Amino acid sequence: MADLTGADIENINEVWSKIYANPEESGRTVVISLFLTYPQTKIYFKNLKNISTLQEMQDNAGIRAHGKRVMGALNHVIENLKDWDAVCSALSHLAKRHQDVHKVEVNNFELLFLVIISVFKEALGSGFTPEQSKSWEKLFSITYKYLESCYANTDS
Repeated sequence: MADLTGADIENINEVWSKIYANPEESGRTVVISLFLTYPQTKIYFKNLKNISTLQEMQDNAGIRAHGKRVMGALNHVIENLKDWDAVCSALSHLAKRHQDVHKVEVNNFELLFLVIISVFKEALGSGFTPEQSKSWEKLFSITYKYLESCYANTDS
């Protein structure tokens, strides 16, 4: 990821080692936060549309499973920060699947990235420094631009 510095990669890995210690719980928190902050995103999950209370969300196996998939995909990106080709391949596949199969608009990734940073801030408190936040924002900006380009290249 050409625009990420060595310090950025270090910041990202430091935060990720804490967050990814429990991917299922972290992922569940991200998905629930996404649904609470941006309830319109639930329309893409046909089995989750009628879940409205926080308790229902916390107890739902589908939310837990999707959160774990989100964390797994993000982990793949983090593990390959020094291998842009591997990241691009994974993101291209992710974009194609979300655009063609799930009919998810690309702007929803931006919402997800905002929620992830918010979850990091809440989970880590003062342990999530402004420098780390900037590194994650940079990563998500690069990632979002790449996803946008994938969507644009497959639009009919």
